[in-house]
Amino acid sequence: MGLRHVLGGALCALALVLATSHAALAAGTFTSSDPQLNAIWSASVRTAQDMLAPGPLSTDWIGRDCTIDLPVVLLDGVVRDRCPYVGDEAVIDRTLDASTPHWDVQRSMLAWFASHQRGDGAIPSSPLLDGSLVLFDYNAFWLQTLHDYVLYSGDVAFARDVWPNVARLIDVYYVSHLGADGLLVNDLGPRDYAYIHRRGAVVAYYNAQAVYAIRQTAQLATWVADAASASAWNARAETIAAPFSAAFWDEAAGAFSDTTDDRGTHPQDGNAFAVLSGIATRDQSSSALGYLSEHTRRDYGNTIADRNAWDAPAWGMLSGERVYPFMSYFEVSARLEQDDDAGALDELRRTWGYMLQVGPGTMWETIGQYGGGPTDVHPSLDAGWSSGAAPALTRYVLGVEPTSPGFQTFRVDPHVDTLDFASGDVPTPHGPIHVSWRARDAAVSIAVDAPPGTRWTNPPRRRRLDVAGT
Repeated sequence: MGLRHVLGGALCALALVLATSHAALAAGTFTSSDPQLNAIWSASVRTAQDMLAPGPLSTDWIGRDCTIDLPVVLLDGVVRDRCPYVGDEAVIDRTLDASTPHWDVQRSMLAWFASHQRGDGAIPSSPLLDGSLVLFDYNAFWLQTLHDYVLYSGDVAFARDVWPNVARLIDVYYVSHLGADGLLVNDLGPRDYAYIHRRGAVVAYYNAQAVYAIRQTAQLATWVADAASASAWNARAETIAAPFSAAFWDEAAGAFSDTTDDRGTHPQDGNAFAVLSGIATRDQSSSALGYLSEHTRRDYGNTIADRNAWDAPAWGMLSGERVYPFMSYFEVSARLEQDDDAGALDELRRTWGYMLQVGPGTMWETIGQYGGGPTDVHPSLDAGWSSGAAPALTRYVLGVEPTSPGFQTFRVDPHVDTLDFASGDVPTPHGPIHVSWRARDAAVSIAVDAPPGTRWTNPPRRRRLDVAGT
């Protein structure tokens, strides 16, 4: 039984076919008219799949304590650190969701981090050192990973299981780190995804990312029917968001500064999350992303900052020449959210295309200065946190995104840019959703084959489908 829905006019012809039966969960796929993007998607998926390893673990790659008693774990890399990190899983899980979901493993990893929550409400970043290591931004990544797990798997019951941990993180840990102006204050020093030596304790990235994560968690609260928490956490996010622009916006540069003390550094992370969180206005978003394109663009990706302000003897020099594909995924996502399709695909091709061209066929932990290998003395050329090209391509180029838990509802909104076609399968708990689209002149035709239990709720936005020459 099928349903055909046609959008009139020259802009778009649209077909939707609802299938009556599907096989059980199948692997995701992605194919487009660009062979490089297809190869990038496959290599990114391979990288994430390499992170699945048998447990339990007792040590990491250099013998440090990394005790985690689970039958299967998600590592951060096959060389280093060979130990789970929840921030890495914010990307690894999304790549698996787009290709080969392991929701039982993803759930058990999230539960492990929740069960080792510290008394002050912080979520440990890793099992390292008996779970004592806390990275400031990885608290928010646990919230993001939880939100996305429930959205893609439909496992709302698990959110209820860890709800006390969620509340303790937001209502205790974050509240205890709010300054008088309403912004979060870092008291951990250089403890984030890159151990960056920032100049100042009030950091744009930490604040914007927390707003993003808390707003996602407020949405999660609606799924577990906790309206009071949804309201309170949206208000909490607004408390942080309200003073953000006054504290960090650099009008002369047209971008957000790194810290309230360092107004001259304009980082990739703070600007990307200011856009993703919705803190930045539309004009600020366009300006900030344009600034990054002008000042951080390299042939091998976009660097983490516009100058070498974070250099430190123990950490390394030429910080403004390093590329972190982990954070580049969030910049690419920010660009696509702002409909900068050309800029996003250009960055994706330069970053992941460079690693694929030069490397062994998997994605590197970092890209060193001037396009060199990973910056660590024991380089990781197979690091899960750098697999974000695959979920970016599935969500934005193929265009498939769940809008309620387990794909009960979903949208198909492809970012066409100059591509001629794309097709692929997206795994869901109900069976795969198959999408294909083709662009001809000013028209884009989309076909969606979706299993029972899912519902496509949006026609694509016409302004995205008004492609080259119109």
